[in-house]
Amino acid sequence: MSNKKIQADYWDKKIDIEVPGDTVVGEIPNPPALQDPEKAIRDAIAKPIGAPPLAELAKKARNGKVTIGFDDPSRPGKPRQMIIPILIEELLKAGVKEENIYLLCGSGNHCKWTDLQLRAYLGPAIYDRFAPGGSASRVINHDCHDTENLLYMGTSAMGDYVEYNRALQDSDLFIYTGTVVVSNWGGMTGTGVIIGFPSTRSMTSTHGFPVVGHPDSCHGNQHTMMYRAHKEAVMAQIEKCTGKRVFYVDVVPTAGGAPAGVFAGYSPEINEPTWKFAESIYHMEVPQADVLIYGVPRYSLYGETSNPLIALAAACAPVRMWVNKPLLREGGVVIALAHCDGTIDERSHPSYAEILDLYRNCFSMRELSVYEEEFMYREDLIFKYRHAHAYAPVHGFWLMYESEYALNQANKIIMAGVPGMDNPLAQVQVSGTGGPGAVRDVGCTPARDFGEAMKIAEKVVGKNPRVMACPSFWTRIRPRFYVK
Repeated sequence: MSNKKIQADYWDKKIDIEVPGDTVVGEIPNPPALQDPEKAIRDAIAKPIGAPPLAELAKKARNGKVTIGFDDPSRPGKPRQMIIPILIEELLKAGVKEENIYLLCGSGNHCKWTDLQLRAYLGPAIYDRFAPGGSASRVINHDCHDTENLLYMGTSAMGDYVEYNRALQDSDLFIYTGTVVVSNWGGMTGTGVIIGFPSTRSMTSTHGFPVVGHPDSCHGNQHTMMYRAHKEAVMAQIEKCTGKRVFYVDVVPTAGGAPAGVFAGYSPEINEPTWKFAESIYHMEVPQADVLIYGVPRYSLYGETSNPLIALAAACAPVRMWVNKPLLREGGVVIALAHCDGTIDERSHPSYAEILDLYRNCFSMRELSVYEEEFMYREDLIFKYRHAHAYAPVHGFWLMYESEYALNQANKIIMAGVPGMDNPLAQVQVSGTGGPGAVRDVGCTPARDFGEAMKIAEKVVGKNPRVMACPSFWTRIRPRFYVK
């Protein structure tokens, strides 16, 4: 059978790779955007799912504080720029005073975003309106280590430690505008308060190894996965403690971030209709693969993929996104086109190098998790998170935990295009610890280019393997893979 050429993401460009002629290309057409998104948003908040209209809720809160929480810049900004002005308009119409409206970025354990980043994300009009020239900004980053603004809310029905941003208690009305897409974290995203506003201690209830590494969390069916069940249990406990319900306005986006669908209401009532719509536009049926191929761009959700922990997550996360049966057969091979040279930005990710060093002495991610407690209270790392826009001290642990399923399912995970001394595609860099060594450190196999990676793969799976390629997995809308 003759081969065919496809273009794949690789660092800051596209490259041609030659794959078997019967390779399944795991991409779906970009879903159609709503013709009148403003009308869709207004209709959704006027007739929400399982909740009174927003106008009614706003009238009850008109003499108090209203907080609008929103997904951080790891999600598309366009929906926020459409939805938040409409929410503000609705609140003001109901009599809420503008000085009592706050915008709270749901950054979870991610970095605290800079003023410039938030201004670009929300748009200058909204940002400048809520963050004027003085220092009393009402555009606020969540701080997972700010003990004064975190409130213990009890234990969930599933045993989760529930400690969240005090604004959930102090606000007369709390609104959250989020994004629903296919994810290795929960099958489908949604219920964004749970990930956006916890303390680090509380985040371990959903992101710690016992949940993320459990087999019941290592697939893409949000109806049955353990991770999603913990999110729902935490949401229920928050609302039980506060005696208030969070009003969600969630978008199912197109590849450019424009809304394909808008849903509003309470959680969990909003979940099923939103998921059903998302499944209808993201669904793709594929055969189980012997070899999975992924393009990896320069920037992933957490920074540059030169960083071995971020490159590992980009290579391993897709292997968890399956329904019905595993996307990669046990003992198969993953090939990720990754320009991983080992560089870790110490300013943005000050704990990553140390976490990786600890992993070198561990047999498993479970053993690595022993060190979580230490990092949770490291004052040097906490200072960098709180005041220097670094990621939270424990964040690197989550990337390691989520990757173990793929490391165990695959015989090899190969990173192809790794910078090295003798690689025309990517010469060794002055910075970094050296691509091949950095890749080996995270349990993967380095290769100079895609051709070399395929030769390594064929030694494992044999000639004529079943191949699926997702050349633009991280730069297009991700499919929901139903594996036949």
